[in-house]
Parts: sequence; structure tokens; C-alpha cells
Amino acid sequence: MVFEAMVEGWVMATAVEGSPDNVQADAGTLPTVMGKVRRPDPLRIEVARTLKSFIIGGNLPFGTHPVETELAQSLGVSRLPVREALQLLAQDGWVDLRKGFGAFVHTPSAKEVDEVFSVRTVLEAEAARQAAVVIAEGRADKQEIVRLKDVFEEGVKEMEVGHKAAIGDKNSELHFAIVDLTGNSVLGSMVSLIEERVRWYFGAIALRRAPASWEEHAQVIDAILAGDSSRAHDLMAQHCERSRIGLLDMSMSGFAKDD
Repeated sequence: MVFEAMVEGWVMATAVEGSPDNVQADAGTLPTVMGKVRRPDPLRIEVARTLKSFIIGGNLPFGTHPVETELAQSLGVSRLPVREALQLLAQDGWVDLRKGFGAFVHTPSAKEVDEVFSVRTVLEAEAARQAAVVIAEGRADKQEIVRLKDVFEEGVKEMEVGHKAAIGDKNSELHFAIVDLTGNSVLGSMVSLIEERVRWYFGAIALRRAPASWEEHAQVIDAILAGDSSRAHDLMAQHCERSRIGLLDMSMSGFAKDD
């Protein structure tokens, strides 16, 4: 009854003051069009996201056979969302489903790695070039420059500690910091499409590659901050190419041989 009285009062007020289209809403009045309340993601999506982070971080290495019951117990869920999550991950190539045996973390082939890192070289060399141009033209966001320097220093510290997962995270963060410095959202979106794969693959050689990698990062950053677009492009291309070659060293990476 109280709600009905409130509605009746509002109708009478609008009748006196004019049509609803011409009435300006008072403070606290609900907007005419409201967005839908966002529902939590289904449990299978959350489980898939968690398992993918384990795979990328190296907690579930190539070829690992994740047992549904063990995963369910570890994550505190039933087996069904785990099974559904593994099926979702299989669709995106993170795990392989083998009939009668279950799911196994996908072991990338040399061809897969080569293709991803070849594309990465083109995109990130261009990002370094554009970032240097932005610096040279005085259009750089000072906060982005500070962020780039901070991430580099944080990465050096993680390298000295030898924390594999953190090295991979900082490597990815530094490359994104360079992309963000360009202000090119399209380039950023394209890099994002392959970044998870890059992090996953790079984890195979993160510790071995880290000292040389961060020295190369320093050279790239110096070229960018100097506004030398040509040098920044070439140094980044060389850096990505060295990572690609290191990953294709089958004796060290653990990737599958091509058929």
C-alpha cells in the first residue's frame, strides 16, 4: 500500500507539472534507462580462468594430466564445472582431450611457437618505433614513462631473485608498457591477442633467458627515451628474434617436435 501511494503521488505530480517527457528528474530519482545488473560468470568460466592462469604460470607444465577429482578438491568445487572448464580450455588449445584418458595440458609444437613469435616481432618492433616517435614529438604521457622505468627496475629485481613466474609477468608488463606509450589502441589490441601465448611459451626459457633479455630491454628503452625510432625498432626486433630462437632450441624448451 505504501508503494502504491508513492506511485499515485508521482502520477498526480506529473499531471500537474506536465508530461513525464518534460519533467526534469529530481536528485535521487532512478534514471529512465538503467543498465542490467551484471551477473557473476558461471562457475565453469571461473574454473577455466583459474586453470588457464596455472598453465600460463607453469604450475601445470606441458603434458601434465590434470585429474578432475584432484582439481575439484583443490579448487573447492564439484567435478562438473571442472570437466566443463577443461572442455572450454580444449576449444582454445590450452589442453588436449584424449578419449579414454582425459585432459592433458597442450604441448606446443615448434611451428606454433614460431608463428606466434614471428607475429610478435612485427607488432612489438612497430610499438617500439611508435613509442620513440611519441617521445621525439613531445607527446608522451609522463606517467607512462615513469611506469616503463618502474616496471624495468622491478623486472631486474625479480631476475636477481630468480622468481620464474614473476620474471614472466614483468616481461609481459614491460612490453605492454611500451605499447601503452604509443597511445595506439589498435596496436595494443593486436598485441593482447597473442600475449597470453607469449607468456606461456616464454616461461619455458624465462630463467635461462632473463639476464640477456633484461639487458636487451635496457637498450630498447634507452633508444625509445632518446626518441630514436629506427634504433628502437631494430633493437626490439632483434630482442624478439633472440627469444624466438631460444624457444626453438628443442633441447631446452620442452616443446613438441613438428610432424
